[in-house]
Order: sequence, then structure tokens, then C-alpha cells
Amino acid sequence: MQPETILISKIVNGGFGLGHALSGQVVLVRHVLPGEAVLVTPLEKKKNHLLARLDEVLSPHRQRRQPPCPYAGQCGGCDFQHADYALQLQLKKAVVAELLLRGGPTLAAAAEALADPLGAPLELHYRQRLRLRVDDRGRLGFTRFQSHEVVPVAACLLGGEMHNRVLSALATLPAARTLCQLAEEVEILDNPDRGQAVVLLRLRRKPRPADISAARALCGAFAEIESVFLHGSGFALQGPYGAAASAAGQGDGRTLVQSYAPSATLPEGLSLGWEVGGFCQVNLRQNLTLIDTVLDFCQPGQGMSLLDLYCGMGNFSLPLAMRGARVHGIEGQASAIRSAGANAMRAGLSETRFEQSPIHQACDRLVAEGRRFDCIVIDPPRQGAPELAPRLAQLAAGRLVYISCDPATLCRDLQQLVAAGFAIRRLQPVDMFPQTHHIETVALLEKAS
Repeated sequence: MQPETILISKIVNGGFGLGHALSGQVVLVRHVLPGEAVLVTPLEKKKNHLLARLDEVLSPHRQRRQPPCPYAGQCGGCDFQHADYALQLQLKKAVVAELLLRGGPTLAAAAEALADPLGAPLELHYRQRLRLRVDDRGRLGFTRFQSHEVVPVAACLLGGEMHNRVLSALATLPAARTLCQLAEEVEILDNPDRGQAVVLLRLRRKPRPADISAARALCGAFAEIESVFLHGSGFALQGPYGAAASAAGQGDGRTLVQSYAPSATLPEGLSLGWEVGGFCQVNLRQNLTLIDTVLDFCQPGQGMSLLDLYCGMGNFSLPLAMRGARVHGIEGQASAIRSAGANAMRAGLSETRFEQSPIHQACDRLVAEGRRFDCIVIDPPRQGAPELAPRLAQLAAGRLVYISCDPATLCRDLQQLVAAGFAIRRLQPVDMFPQTHHIETVALLEKAS
């Protein structure tokens, strides 16, 4: 297909710029900004649009900038680096607003409640973990967009200085080279309270004694690597190797801990621990903003009954319980529930209850028991919580706070929640992922009178 000049009218969900070919067909292209005239080459014809490659920006947006990362356009991530940060926030709000406006009259009306996104304190170097792929030569990097091809990188601007020092060590130390040749994926995890890194390698086969020796040697060769863990599809997590964590009061050395200092909303401070390989919010500093938003929307008080669905390791359960709420947290992942219980014990929250169960199944049981909660918090994975709205309507006595990491599934679920009897009161985007098109959105709903 021949190159063609198009005008970008807007950015749509997924970070694509939308324009129209001379034929009238919709064209989607990455790394562009609204109002730009760009030269593109169509690459692939889909049912309702063409996917195209950006060849040249003919009339740049005034807030376009040179991406700070040398791998921009090669690596498949960080698709908003070409926009200054103020514009990134505007674009993310516009994407959420457009999906609301397309969601029917009720959601269109709710678009008026959409606030400006809360920007992150750090535009770069904010990630708690880097997950890298390994190519067939043992080099670490990230995959190209919609490809399995690995782009080797020497550093990542979203990781911290320690992540990148460890990445450099993994590329050069003999023990690391040995292990990377066996791996398909490597994670570099920050253990915040200890100021060291943990390395988690996903191997293609079960580890042998020589591999374990190499893991121990790696820790000995580079002091900032606290410990190494090995896992894979055919075997469970093994390690820590080279860790001294148990001597520092962290049990078996498998727990990472982030402690937050006392603040206006968390006067006692907050300590959150999670197991290696488990989930935590990747932007730990901006996580405080997310927690503050949820606290504001929930308005917890002494004795409030609160159900926290997809509670994870207690990221919201603990702050809510510390403000007096009687919290019942439910999560499907066993390691997260273990961490939630340990976090509650560390905080002295003896009445906070955590339960491992599939969410829909647990909600069915609570409905059958006739349970009702003053407030429900739900933080589902990217696919959202389809078909859960009728159960939530039966369980909620008042407020529902929904935390979403995908605007499309958020809008789908909001439609179902409104149909089930909820009214949308507030919508607050929180930017957890600068330099990318991703946006977290917190929605406050109430049972309609």
C-alpha cells in the first residue's frame, strides 16, 4: 500500500491516533498527536480500519517533544513519550471522556463528572519492577509492538537507577550471562524498605545444581542484588538464593516491603508487604495518591462495614481499616491473601478479615447469606468485572468505589452498574503510568434513590 498524508483528529483508546484515508477509511497510527498532518504507510487492513506506520510528521503539535528514551519507537512500550507531560494528561482524560460519551445517555451525562487526571510525582524512574524478555542470544530487552521480537536495551527510563545498574550487571557478569541463556523472562524488583533489588528469572527448564550455584554467585558478585529466585511453567518458585532477608526479620526472604511515612490521610503511616512474584501497584509513590482518592470516595468511619473485592495484599483494605472500617477483603490469589493477613497483623488490625475465593462465587454466597455492606470497593484486573453488577446491587447499602485500569471495560461495567440501580457521582483519573497511554480511573457510585 502506498504512503498517504492524513490529518489526526484525536487519540483513541489504546493510544492510537485516528485519521481518515482519502478513501474515507479510518486509519489508526501510533506516536502521533491531535491536529498533526502526518505521512503514513498502511500496513494491515482490519474489518473497520487500517493500521498504519508513521513515516513523517509534517506539521507537529506545539507540545510534541523529542522522546527522552533512545529506544522510543522500537520498544513496544512508552507510546506517549513524544508528548510533554501536561499534554499526556489531557490526552488520557479525552480518551476516557470519549468512551463515556459513546456509552449512551447515562454515561454521556456522567462525563461531566470526569475530573482532570491527578499527575504522578515522577514522570520517569517510577516503576517498582522491570519485566524484560530474553532473546535467543541471552540479551535482555522489551518486545516490539505486536511482535515477539526482542529489542535489547542497556537501560530503561521508567526504572530507577538501581534497576538500571542491575540490568547492566546482568548483561556483563558471567553468572548472570549463564542464567540469562536459560531464561525467557527476567524481572528486576525493587525491595523498597531494604534499598536492594531482587531478580526473578523465568527459566525454560527446571533448574539444576549448577544453575543454583550461578544464582548464589550472582548475589555475591553484585551487592545491590539481595537475592535471586527461579521459576517456570514446570516448577514452583524456588529461592531465595543469596538472600539474608530472614536475618533481617522478613521471614523466608520472599516478602518485599514498602513503608509509607505518616501523612494527613494516614497518620499512623502504612506498611505493605507482598510476596516475590505477587502483585503490587508498580508506581509506589503515586499509589499514595490512589489510596487517598479511594479514602476520599469511601469516607470510612468507625464501624462502617466495607467489602473489598480483588483486595490483593490489602492496598486499600488496610488504610480503610485504619480509619475505622470493618473490612472483609476477598481475593482469588493465595499469595496475596497471605500477604494481606500478614500486613493486617503487622498493623494490629485484628478484626480485618481476608478470604481467598473466586470473586463471583464469593459474592453469590454473600448474597445468599443476606449480607449488606455500607461501602464496596472493587479493583478488578484489566478485563473488569463483567456480569457482577446485579450481585453488587444486592450487597451494597450505599457507596460503591470502582478502581479501573482500562477505560473500555470501566465503561462497560459502569453501564451494567447503572442498569442495576447505581448512579455515577464522581470520576477521578489517576495517572499511574506516565509516558504510556494507560490510565487508572476511580469511580464513585451510589445506590440510586
